Amino acid sequence: MFTQSHWRELTGQGYTVVSGAIGRQTLRAARDAAEHLNAIHPDGGWERSRNELWREVRHCREPEFLAIATTVLDPLALEILESAPPLDFVQLASTLPGFATKGGVGRHFHLDGGQRPSLDVFNILFGVALTSVASDTAGGFHVLPHSHDKYADEFRRHLADPEVHWGQVKLAYQPVLLSGARLVVPHLAAGDIIVTHGFVAHGTSNNTTDGRRDMLFQRRAAAPLWDPATQAEARAAFMREPWSFFRRRPV
Repeated sequence: MFTQSHWRELTGQGYTVVSGAIGRQTLRAARDAAEHLNAIHPDGGWERSRNELWREVRHCREPEFLAIATTVLDPLALEILESAPPLDFVQLASTLPGFATKGGVGRHFHLDGGQRPSLDVFNILFGVALTSVASDTAGGFHVLPHSHDKYADEFRRHLADPEVHWGQVKLAYQPVLLSGARLVVPHLAAGDIIVTHGFVAHGTSNNTTDGRRDMLFQRRAAAPLWDPATQAEARAAFMREPWSFFRRRPV
Protein backbone atom coordinates (compact mmCIF):
# COMPACT_ATOMS: atom_id res chain seq x y z
CA MET A 1 0.00 0.00 0.00
CA PHE A 2 2.84 2.39 0.86
CA THR A 3 4.99 2.58 -2.26
CA GLN A 4 8.46 3.93 -3.04
CA SER A 5 6.79 7.08 -4.35
CA HIS A 6 4.98 7.54 -1.04
CA TRP A 7 8.25 7.19 0.85
CA ARG A 8 9.96 9.79 -1.37
CA GLU A 9 7.15 12.27 -0.81
CA LEU A 10 6.91 11.64 2.93
CA THR A 11 10.62 12.02 3.57
CA GLY A 12 11.05 14.85 1.07
CA GLN A 13 8.08 17.18 1.52
CA GLY A 14 6.77 15.77 4.79
CA TYR A 15 3.46 14.41 3.52
CA THR A 16 1.97 12.07 0.94
CA VAL A 17 -1.46 10.84 -0.14
CA VAL A 18 -2.51 7.19 -0.29
CA SER A 19 -5.52 6.70 -2.55
CA GLY A 20 -7.96 3.85 -3.07
CA ALA A 21 -7.26 1.98 0.18
CA ILE A 22 -10.78 2.08 1.63
CA GLY A 23 -13.54 -0.15 0.27
CA ARG A 24 -16.78 1.44 -0.96
CA GLN A 25 -19.02 -0.12 1.66
CA THR A 26 -16.67 0.77 4.51
CA LEU A 27 -16.37 4.34 3.25
CA ARG A 28 -20.13 4.69 2.74
CA ALA A 29 -20.83 3.49 6.28
CA ALA A 30 -18.32 5.99 7.70
CA ARG A 31 -19.82 8.84 5.66
CA ASP A 32 -23.28 7.95 6.96
CA ALA A 33 -21.97 7.91 10.54
CA ALA A 34 -20.41 11.36 10.07
CA GLU A 35 -23.66 12.65 8.60
CA HIS A 36 -25.59 11.37 11.61
CA LEU A 37 -23.19 12.91 14.12
CA ASN A 38 -23.33 16.27 12.38
CA ALA A 39 -27.13 16.09 12.30
CA ILE A 40 -27.34 15.66 16.09
CA HIS A 41 -24.71 18.31 16.94
CA PRO A 42 -24.01 19.39 19.69
CA ASP A 43 -24.93 15.95 21.05
CA GLY A 44 -22.83 12.93 20.23
CA GLY A 45 -19.57 13.97 21.86
CA TRP A 46 -18.91 17.20 19.97
CA GLU A 47 -16.68 19.67 21.80
CA ARG A 48 -18.11 23.17 22.06
CA SER A 49 -16.03 26.08 20.83
CA ARG A 50 -16.36 29.75 19.92
CA ASN A 51 -16.45 28.95 16.19
CA GLU A 52 -18.57 25.89 15.58
CA LEU A 53 -18.19 26.16 11.84
CA TRP A 54 -15.18 23.97 12.65
CA ARG A 55 -16.13 21.18 15.05
CA GLU A 56 -14.65 17.95 16.37
CA VAL A 57 -15.31 14.79 18.31
CA ARG A 58 -11.83 14.30 19.70
CA HIS A 59 -12.20 10.74 20.96
CA CYS A 60 -14.70 9.14 18.62
CA ARG A 61 -15.42 5.43 18.82
CA GLU A 62 -18.16 5.00 16.22
CA PRO A 63 -17.83 1.42 14.90
CA GLU A 64 -17.99 2.66 11.30
CA PHE A 65 -14.90 4.80 11.90
CA LEU A 66 -13.03 2.13 13.83
CA ALA A 67 -13.59 -0.25 10.92
CA ILE A 68 -11.38 2.06 8.83
CA ALA A 69 -8.82 2.26 11.64
CA THR A 70 -8.51 -1.51 12.08
CA THR A 71 -8.71 -2.60 8.46
CA VAL A 72 -6.74 0.21 6.80
CA LEU A 73 -4.88 2.50 9.20
CA ASP A 74 -3.42 -0.25 11.41
CA PRO A 75 -1.75 -2.16 8.54
CA LEU A 76 -0.70 1.09 6.86
CA ALA A 77 0.96 2.29 10.07
CA LEU A 78 2.92 -0.97 10.25
CA GLU A 79 4.22 -0.41 6.73
CA ILE A 80 5.61 2.96 7.82
CA LEU A 81 6.71 2.38 11.43
CA GLU A 82 8.76 -0.34 13.09
CA SER A 83 5.89 -0.82 15.54
CA ALA A 84 2.45 0.77 15.72
CA PRO A 85 0.20 -0.04 18.69
CA PRO A 86 -3.45 0.29 17.65
CA LEU A 87 -5.77 2.93 19.07
CA ASP A 88 -9.44 2.52 19.96
CA PHE A 89 -10.52 5.99 18.81
CA VAL A 90 -10.22 8.49 15.99
CA GLN A 91 -10.88 12.22 15.78
CA LEU A 92 -13.79 13.37 13.60
CA ALA A 93 -13.40 16.95 12.37
CA SER A 94 -15.93 18.79 10.22
CA THR A 95 -15.51 22.15 8.50
CA LEU A 96 -18.83 23.80 7.67
CA PRO A 97 -19.60 26.29 4.89
CA GLY A 98 -18.57 29.79 5.91
CA PHE A 99 -15.65 28.71 8.09
CA ALA A 100 -12.79 31.21 7.92
CA THR A 101 -9.71 32.08 9.93
CA LYS A 102 -7.68 35.23 10.36
CA GLY A 103 -4.64 33.43 9.04
CA GLY A 104 -2.68 33.19 12.28
CA VAL A 105 -1.34 30.54 14.59
CA GLY A 106 -4.12 28.31 15.90
CA ARG A 107 -6.77 26.47 13.90
CA HIS A 108 -5.32 28.04 10.76
CA PHE A 109 -1.75 26.90 11.40
CA HIS A 110 -0.11 24.92 14.20
CA LEU A 111 2.00 21.94 15.19
CA ASP A 112 0.46 19.28 17.40
CA GLY A 113 2.09 18.11 20.61
CA GLY A 114 0.79 20.43 23.31
CA GLN A 115 2.52 23.23 25.20
CA ARG A 116 4.17 21.39 28.08
CA PRO A 117 7.91 21.11 28.74
CA SER A 118 7.82 17.67 27.04
CA LEU A 119 5.91 17.53 23.77
CA ASP A 120 3.46 14.70 23.13
CA VAL A 121 5.44 13.62 20.11
CA PHE A 122 4.22 11.05 17.60
CA ASN A 123 5.60 9.74 14.32
CA ILE A 124 2.79 10.24 11.82
CA LEU A 125 -0.64 11.80 11.45
CA PHE A 126 -3.29 10.10 9.32
CA GLY A 127 -6.10 12.14 7.78
CA VAL A 128 -8.90 10.19 6.09
CA ALA A 129 -11.09 12.22 3.75
CA LEU A 130 -14.73 11.21 4.13
CA THR A 131 -15.78 13.97 1.74
CA SER A 132 -13.86 15.28 -1.26
CA VAL A 133 -11.66 18.38 -1.15
CA ALA A 134 -11.69 19.65 -4.72
CA SER A 135 -10.37 23.19 -4.19
CA ASP A 136 -8.08 25.21 -1.95
CA THR A 137 -11.11 26.83 -0.28
CA ALA A 138 -13.24 23.80 0.56
CA GLY A 139 -12.34 23.67 4.26
CA GLY A 140 -9.58 21.17 3.60
CA PHE A 141 -6.63 20.10 5.71
CA HIS A 142 -3.62 22.14 4.69
CA VAL A 143 0.08 21.62 5.32
CA LEU A 144 3.36 23.49 5.08
CA PRO A 145 5.72 21.39 2.94
CA HIS A 146 9.21 20.82 4.41
CA SER A 147 8.19 22.20 7.81
CA HIS A 148 9.17 18.84 9.33
CA ASP A 149 12.80 19.51 8.36
CA LYS A 150 12.66 23.09 9.64
CA TYR A 151 11.16 22.03 12.96
CA ALA A 152 13.77 19.30 13.30
CA ASP A 153 16.54 21.86 12.78
CA GLU A 154 14.94 24.22 15.32
CA PHE A 155 14.61 21.45 17.91
CA ARG A 156 18.23 20.40 17.41
CA ARG A 157 19.36 23.92 18.30
CA HIS A 158 18.05 23.40 21.83
CA LEU A 159 19.20 19.84 22.48
CA ALA A 160 22.15 20.91 24.63
CA ASP A 161 19.93 22.92 26.99
CA PRO A 162 19.03 20.72 30.00
CA GLU A 163 16.27 23.15 31.01
CA VAL A 164 14.66 23.41 27.58
CA HIS A 165 10.89 23.87 27.54
CA TRP A 166 9.86 22.19 24.29
CA GLY A 167 6.34 23.61 24.34
CA GLN A 168 7.70 27.15 24.43
CA VAL A 169 10.22 26.36 21.69
CA LYS A 170 7.44 25.03 19.51
CA LEU A 171 5.11 27.98 20.11
CA ALA A 172 7.85 30.54 19.51
CA TYR A 173 8.79 28.98 16.19
CA GLN A 174 5.26 28.66 14.74
CA PRO A 175 4.89 32.36 13.78
CA VAL A 176 8.42 32.31 12.34
CA LEU A 177 7.40 29.45 10.05
CA LEU A 178 4.11 31.10 9.14
CA SER A 179 5.77 34.31 7.96
CA GLY A 180 5.82 34.11 4.16
CA ALA A 181 4.65 30.48 4.24
CA ARG A 182 3.17 28.87 1.13
CA LEU A 183 0.58 26.49 2.52
CA VAL A 184 -0.67 23.63 0.39
CA VAL A 185 -4.19 22.20 0.42
CA PRO A 186 -3.92 18.64 -0.96
CA HIS A 187 -6.94 17.93 -3.14
CA LEU A 188 -8.46 14.67 -1.96
CA ALA A 189 -11.15 12.31 -3.15
CA ALA A 190 -13.40 10.72 -0.54
CA GLY A 191 -11.45 7.75 0.81
CA ASP A 192 -7.98 9.22 0.25
CA ILE A 193 -5.58 9.17 3.21
CA ILE A 194 -3.05 11.93 3.79
CA VAL A 195 -0.01 10.87 5.80
CA THR A 196 2.19 13.54 7.38
CA HIS A 197 5.29 13.40 9.51
CA GLY A 198 4.59 14.36 13.12
CA PHE A 199 6.61 17.57 12.75
CA VAL A 200 4.60 18.93 9.80
CA ALA A 201 2.77 22.18 10.60
CA HIS A 202 -0.83 22.11 9.40
CA GLY A 203 -4.28 23.60 9.80
CA THR A 204 -7.67 24.09 8.14
CA SER A 205 -8.41 26.19 5.07
CA ASN A 206 -11.42 28.45 4.61
CA ASN A 207 -14.61 26.84 3.35
CA THR A 208 -16.28 29.03 0.73
CA THR A 209 -18.29 26.14 -0.72
CA ASP A 210 -21.81 25.06 0.17
CA GLY A 211 -20.65 21.64 1.37
CA ARG A 212 -19.31 20.34 4.68
CA ARG A 213 -15.85 18.74 4.83
CA ASP A 214 -15.54 15.64 7.05
CA MET A 215 -12.22 14.01 7.95
CA LEU A 216 -10.99 11.39 10.40
CA PHE A 217 -7.62 11.93 12.05
CA GLN A 218 -5.41 9.58 14.01
CA ARG A 219 -1.94 10.22 15.43
CA ARG A 220 0.26 7.14 15.43
CA ALA A 221 3.49 6.48 17.31
CA ALA A 222 5.86 3.56 17.60
CA ALA A 223 5.60 1.55 20.81
CA PRO A 224 8.65 3.12 22.55
CA LEU A 225 7.05 6.57 22.33
CA TRP A 226 3.94 5.43 24.20
CA ASP A 227 5.29 2.84 26.62
CA PRO A 228 5.80 4.61 30.00
CA ALA A 229 8.91 2.50 30.60
CA THR A 230 10.65 3.83 27.45
CA GLN A 231 8.79 7.03 26.65
CA ALA A 232 11.25 9.58 28.04
CA GLU A 233 14.27 8.03 26.32
CA ALA A 234 12.33 7.53 23.08
CA ARG A 235 11.13 11.14 23.04
CA ALA A 236 14.69 12.36 23.46
CA ALA A 237 15.79 10.12 20.59
CA PHE A 238 12.98 11.39 18.36
CA MET A 239 13.82 15.02 19.06
CA ARG A 240 17.42 14.29 18.06
CA GLU A 241 16.52 12.23 15.00
CA PRO A 242 12.96 12.72 13.69
CA TRP A 243 13.07 9.54 11.58
CA SER A 244 13.62 7.33 14.60
CA PHE A 245 11.28 4.30 14.65
CA PHE A 246 10.41 4.61 10.95
CA ARG A 247 11.07 1.65 8.67
CA ARG A 248 12.96 3.94 6.30
CA ARG A 249 14.83 7.19 6.61
CA PRO A 250 15.72 9.88 4.05
CA VAL A 251 18.46 8.81 1.70
